[in-house]
Amino acid sequence: MKFKFIQASLNLIKEKREITALEEKKLKYGLEGFYNVATKTVVFLALAIVLDIVPEYFMLIFVYSTLRLYGFGIHMKTSFQCWMTSLPMYIGGCFLIKHVVFPDIILFIMWAFGFISFLLFAPADTPSRPLIYKKKRVRAKILSILILSIYLGVYLNSTSSITHNLIVYGIFMESIAINPIVYKLFHTSFNNYRQYEQNMV
Repeated sequence: MKFKFIQASLNLIKEKREITALEEKKLKYGLEGFYNVATKTVVFLALAIVLDIVPEYFMLIFVYSTLRLYGFGIHMKTSFQCWMTSLPMYIGGCFLIKHVVFPDIILFIMWAFGFISFLLFAPADTPSRPLIYKKKRVRAKILSILILSIYLGVYLNSTSSITHNLIVYGIFMESIAINPIVYKLFHTSFNNYRQYEQNMV
């Protein structure tokens, strides 16, 4: 199905204009990414509707996306890995967020783990997107901690257990995504910018 979509899209583009081999390769990569995101969104949204967790699903996406905006983090190497990790994180996570009231001590431990992780590891780059320039890394770290602090303010000013769960779980998800142990588990190099620094010496 994915191959048919990519090929049909490329054929349509080729009918409009000529493209080089490099352009075709880039288009294939972009179309594959679009297809993966689109299909995953449709399936996850359908599951969220069935499980009656749609508001939690969209709010978790918002919280996690804003944290990942400057914290970055690991990307799965294959579509299968992406599905197998995203499904329990989003759908399973939203189900827990809605139906489980976590003790304050558990939320505090998760929050502390997240804050320390951001201080130590954010921003966490990837081999395909290394954060080469130090100024950008410093800026990203400051902004990621600033966003984290804003969520702390929201947490402290809210009495909703679902809001508390959403914020802490989103932070915990991003903390896992930037952890070097997770990079090692999935055989992905960490702090990829160092390779470029060594080459510049």
